Amino acid sequence: MRLLLVALFICGCDVESASYHIKRFYGLSVSPSRSIIEQEINRVARKHRLSESLLRSLVQVESSFRPMALSKKGAIGLTQVMPYNAKRCGLHADELWDVSLNLACGAQILTEEIKRLGSIEKALTVYNCGKLHCKQGQKYAIKVLSLAKNMEEKT
Repeated sequence: MRLLLVALFICGCDVESASYHIKRFYGLSVSPSRSIIEQEINRVARKHRLSESLLRSLVQVESSFRPMALSKKGAIGLTQVMPYNAKRCGLHADELWDVSLNLACGAQILTEEIKRLGSIEKALTVYNCGKLHCKQGQKYAIKVLSLAKNMEEKT
């Protein structure tokens, strides 16, 4: 109980969020609620200076907010990071199953691509298919950006 109160004080978060982070810290199995996922999206987006609606849209399109999503090609988690990309984030592939680490890695990769390419749309294209000139990736970018715009209009 004391640890929970300290965590609440330090992070300024609610009981559910503090419990989630304490379980993660001790390596316990944790299945985050949609509320925790939303909080983590907001935290990670701010950290990487991304629009919260952009990261939320990416998660919606990639995994429909399913933390245990696994694509046919092997992409993992909420942001569908490919295992070979985990090392870009200083992670091992098995760490991509952690919601917080997966979101952070996906956001880091997207941020790096935005800086490299100078465009969110181009970065999303590369995020999706690994190359710039890819019809599938271009459609993906349009879908994510459209969803993000709709989310922003609703708030």
